[in-house]
Amino acid sequence: MAKKLKRVFKVGAAKLNDPCPGKPLNEAVRILSKNYPAFRSYRLYEEDGVVENGNIVYTMRVPPAKTNG
Repeated sequence: MAKKLKRVFKVGAAKLNDPCPGKPLNEAVRILSKNYPAFRSYRLYEEDGVVENGNIVYTMRVPPAKTNG
């Protein structure tokens, strides 16, 4: 029987645990978007996950801050 890896979401330096481990990825992203609005405009796919230390990590790339000038 295959072992199911724990999902972790990485936003910048922060690591967020999966709020609903038994649900599909899109459901977890929807729940996380309530506290982290950046998830609303970012699309994650199952194949974006990378195995690190026994977890599957989904990294959300944070765009650089905009400055006037």
